[in-house]
Amino acid sequence: MQLVAHATAFLAGCGLAAAAVAPAVFKRWDYDVCQNDCTLGGVAMPDQNTFQLPLESFHSEQCPPIIVGPYNAPLSTSTVCLTLAGPNVIFNFAPFPGYEMKSAVVTWKVKGNLIADSSTWTSPPPTTNILCSPTTGGVYVCTLPFSTILGFPSSTSTTDLMAGMCPNGDREGLDFYLQFSGLVEPTGGGPAIPFVQQYPCAARAADNSCSAWQTEYPYFEIAYRCSNCNVAPCSTTTTSTTSTTSTTSTTSTTSTTSTTSTTTSTSSTSTTSTTSSTTSSAPPTLKTCSFGTAFGYQNPVAGQSRSFTLNVQSGQGCNRWGWYEMPTVASLQGGISGPLYVGAGGNDITKAIDVGIWVATANAQGRVTVTYLLNPPYALAEVHVNLVCLPLTKCAPGQYTYNAGAIPNLPTWSNPTPLVYPTCTGGSQAALIVHAQINILTVTSVCPAPKAT
Repeated sequence: MQLVAHATAFLAGCGLAAAAVAPAVFKRWDYDVCQNDCTLGGVAMPDQNTFQLPLESFHSEQCPPIIVGPYNAPLSTSTVCLTLAGPNVIFNFAPFPGYEMKSAVVTWKVKGNLIADSSTWTSPPPTTNILCSPTTGGVYVCTLPFSTILGFPSSTSTTDLMAGMCPNGDREGLDFYLQFSGLVEPTGGGPAIPFVQQYPCAARAADNSCSAWQTEYPYFEIAYRCSNCNVAPCSTTTTSTTSTTSTTSTTSTTSTTSTTSTTTSTSSTSTTSTTSSTTSSAPPTLKTCSFGTAFGYQNPVAGQSRSFTLNVQSGQGCNRWGWYEMPTVASLQGGISGPLYVGAGGNDITKAIDVGIWVATANAQGRVTVTYLLNPPYALAEVHVNLVCLPLTKCAPGQYTYNAGAIPNLPTWSNPTPLVYPTCTGGSQAALIVHAQINILTVTSVCPAPKAT
């Protein structure tokens, strides 16, 4: 009852109805750290059965969805399940039906203590990347240690880690910003295409399925509650040691002398203690290096070009390499995509480096979202999207329809507010330019030479 009271009070403080308290907030324990250490009885720990989505009125969800294709008509859907193992959060990317997963990335950031003053919370988006590893069955797995989340040394005790993850004790814990991204390939063959997390749900149908989405969020939030570890206390063992002294008396008699001798035996016990320690070395530090300019390219279909060179336009700054596309609203609602090329001087893609992929989609209202997804070790520094009517009057990226700078080496990005598809007159058509400034992450001491810009 106390737990329900806490949850009700918290949600009321957020302006949410008490009915939003789902059954998932009740304590259910299957956490190995609690089960395997009897000294941790009563210590508050994160409860993986209580993961909730704050942007969805604290809807209970341990396995948020990921999608291939448009958010409102995905080509395939899967999930990323969050579990706890040891002092770690584990992200398990389940495979997509009809596709083979080729890469997976978790981007995260701690928002803060759920019940602390909101002035102490950090701002979105998430900024730190974890590259996941493939395992059996097509599942990709990432591990995020509690010590990394808290900024503590890896040698921090379990008790101190749990105190950091559960700053309020047996109640609300921490809130995180998260993004999921990666690449998949159709099982029957074909080019790699990206996947991302589904937008937060804005409304749910009677069967609990999502019927509307909050497309203004290119990330989602997830939080958890803490519960006291209910492992049985360590048993107390009392050892009693009894020492026995034996005495032997020997008497011999002669006619004139009597002799008595006494022998005492003493036993002792020695104990040897052996201590071993393991030292782990820190992982190498990644160095950020500027790599060059990228433009989105759309591969020809049935011998027909889908990308056109910027240098055929007479606008300011158009006399350079790079491309634009001419998508219709209908084609965008079905989704278009292509590679991101760096260093294609003279528009020669045989010289280019493929650093990732871009995808452009339109919603039912014709508003356009462009998503970038890079392959490791590449990352985004800036993105620029131009969606205007032809002819192009300006080709300088800083003058595009949408511009985002100082991106902290993220592998994926989408414009948070969908762009208006332009209304063109006089037989003109809409043009789309997808541009980015790319970094490369390396462990070498010297940066590789930048490519053509």
